[in-house]
Amino acid sequence: MVNLGSDVRIIRAHQSDLDTVLEILEEASRWLSSKGLESQWRPSPGFRQTVKDNIERGEVYVVRAVEATVGTITLQWNDKKFWGDLPPEAGYIHKLAIKRSYSGQHLGLRMIQWAEAKARAEGKRYLRLDCLASNKTIREYYQKVGFIHVRDTETPGWKASLYEKKL
Repeated sequence: MVNLGSDVRIIRAHQSDLDTVLEILEEASRWLSSKGLESQWRPSPGFRQTVKDNIERGEVYVVRAVEATVGTITLQWNDKKFWGDLPPEAGYIHKLAIKRSYSGQHLGLRMIQWAEAKARAEGKRYLRLDCLASNKTIREYYQKVGFIHVRDTETPGWKASLYEKKL
């Protein structure tokens, strides 16, 4: 468990958190769609299995406030799908999302700072992430919090922008 402040904490997700994690990601997906933005977190049996597998590997975390689970983040130690075969010098953020009712509390930034600390503690030199290349808003956000655009890449189904932050 790692504290994010007095009001929330991050803990490793368990299989019992699967539906809650999916609900948070699906709510974020609906909100993005309502703003005319693409989302990669569309509900499907395959997506559910991916998140379930991530939880089984201990890569998924949930953000808990006193009254509810309010966010989720996946932190991995490699990402061959988007970044290729690189030395094990980075942590990779995926599926960072917060319930809309908790927006405006800087939870996203606090989750990124948590991931930075966790990656540093594991001896990593970088924190990396990918996002939809078409989402200008999220790309600007990541740049504002210190990530540098490395390159764009395409995988079946979507074009991603890759970002990294030196720790």
